[in-house]
Amino acid sequence: MGLVHELRKSERYIDEVEPPMIDVVQNVGLRPRLDKMHLPSAIEERLRKMLHEEGRNGTGLFLPFDQISAEHGPGHTFVGEGVGDIRNIAKLVESGLFSGYVLHPGNARLFRHLFPSDVPLIYKIDGHITQPNPAGIQATVGSIDEAVKLGASAVGLTIYPGSEHIRSDLERAGEIIRRTEEAGLVSVVWAYPRGPGLSQADSLYWTHYAVAIASGLLGARIIKTKFPAQVSPENRDAYQKEIEKVARSNRSMGAYLCLEPKDKDAQLRLEDHVYRASLVVQAAPGSIVIFSGGPKTKEDPTDDLLNQTRIIMMAGGEGAIYGRNIWGTSVDKGLSISQAVIDVMRRPEFSRVPY
Repeated sequence: MGLVHELRKSERYIDEVEPPMIDVVQNVGLRPRLDKMHLPSAIEERLRKMLHEEGRNGTGLFLPFDQISAEHGPGHTFVGEGVGDIRNIAKLVESGLFSGYVLHPGNARLFRHLFPSDVPLIYKIDGHITQPNPAGIQATVGSIDEAVKLGASAVGLTIYPGSEHIRSDLERAGEIIRRTEEAGLVSVVWAYPRGPGLSQADSLYWTHYAVAIASGLLGARIIKTKFPAQVSPENRDAYQKEIEKVARSNRSMGAYLCLEPKDKDAQLRLEDHVYRASLVVQAAPGSIVIFSGGPKTKEDPTDDLLNQTRIIMMAGGEGAIYGRNIWGTSVDKGLSISQAVIDVMRRPEFSRVPY
């Protein structure tokens, strides 16, 4: 039967949800084409360079380097020689494998000269630091003017749906996106659910909702979000209460409970993951959706990244943005992993035409 879960009828939710057969052609076909997005010419040209040049087929792998020193601290330097060294990040970008790379304003200002000018720079205008009581909103430390001066193709920023500061966070994001588009640059939103009341930030409910906010409310051209994870056994009860609460006013929200295994120890199947990821992707029918790779794995991350990439592409996603699992190792290993991921993305069934 697959992923079919009956809810207690007394709770008045829908009775079951069954993931349909995987239809890659349909999932890919539903995604936006550049000529149908009614883009300003400068933004369309920059998206075309990211997704359709250098043999790309409308999909892309991006390399983020916005974690070191600030967001996660410099501890990666203890992992191995050269790990977390921006000079090695530049070597990875020089390979030509990536559709774009991400730098914070400080690194962009200090090291832009190390990076090839023909690879799109995503200027990450905001950031946070790791501390005992993290802030519920990122600090805007860069400027659109500097992004233009440095030759960036896009400006990135993060929103935290679920944060206690979400109102001011969204107002800040809306203003940055408007100014980004006025400058002819691509807006990229990190839609990362986070907050004290969330049962599990990377759950299907919150990733689905975050992407819808970034697209429908903010109009981001590219949206980066977490891969929708199966709710962990220790979070199941809290997640159920969370969904039950929102379903009181919208009965269909009970579907999120149907899309978790009934048995806490059971694992989602491939088709279940594809269906769940396709829901997240289709929450943004006019935006490019890419998924992050998650925490640094202790062992070789290649198989995990390839499995996740296959799911993303089968679900209709435009690609991925993998950082620590690529630059958190030797340059040669990072290039090997990147090439393997791109080989999956460039399979003919995942190709989409720009015009």
